[in-house]
Amino acid sequence: MSLGAIMTYFNEEGRRTPSKNLRVFGATPQKYYRIKQPEINYADILSNSIQFGGVSSVVQLAEFESACIKLQGEIEINPDFANLLKGAHIPFICKKVESVDDLGGDLRDIELPNFQKSFHSKFPDQHFKAILQSNSELPGSIKLDFRSRYDHFLEKIKNNTLIGWYFPQALQEFDIESQRQQMVDLPDVGNICLSGGIDILAALIGSPDLLINEDFYAPILCLSAYVHSDPRLVLLMKSYGPHMEFWCMTQMLTKNITQVSEQWAGGITLYSVLY
Repeated sequence: MSLGAIMTYFNEEGRRTPSKNLRVFGATPQKYYRIKQPEINYADILSNSIQFGGVSSVVQLAEFESACIKLQGEIEINPDFANLLKGAHIPFICKKVESVDDLGGDLRDIELPNFQKSFHSKFPDQHFKAILQSNSELPGSIKLDFRSRYDHFLEKIKNNTLIGWYFPQALQEFDIESQRQQMVDLPDVGNICLSGGIDILAALIGSPDLLINEDFYAPILCLSAYVHSDPRLVLLMKSYGPHMEFWCMTQMLTKNITQVSEQWAGGITLYSVLY
């Protein structure tokens, strides 16, 4: 294979390199909507995750930090994924979840309320609210996109506490369908998925100030592994000034054309078993 034929999956800013069949806002991404790379404080992330995310208090800081650094090192030496670390990257920890049969119910009853508690602990005077358009419901309404590889994540989390790295802007400016479609030719290392509800909310529970930034306008985070029973609807986390909101909203610009926006960002998650 010639050097010119080698596929570069992520560019020097950690964004997925779009192929011709994918729909993006621009081939060269804008920098107007950005996440400022946070200083990673493993102690605060673990404390928030135990206090608000249901992670067992037996997890020790040293083992959590060591596992995250080990996974980061594995990403760094993998030429297909190393550039991800040049974009925003956030470590997280997820509790073992015995039942994930109803992803929408889990989101409404567990993940979003847990984030609200973590967010209000950090920002007691700000609000977090969930907005569901078109009389939409979450329980019983969410399945996985078949390309997302999120089923493997769910299988692991049934029996294990997981740690991982969330790359929230890896799919910046991709429309929702393209966020899902790009997984088809992304190398499968067994522990990678399109980001969905449990991992994104775990990252935000651990780092509740991720989207609250005075330096940049924050992107909207798409929970793209999750598919609503109404295909017009998508699930999003966004900041609104100093506040945070969850939206279940339409992605339709017209009857047949979906949203493609410089503000919308899909994520990639790499994870591993802590124990």
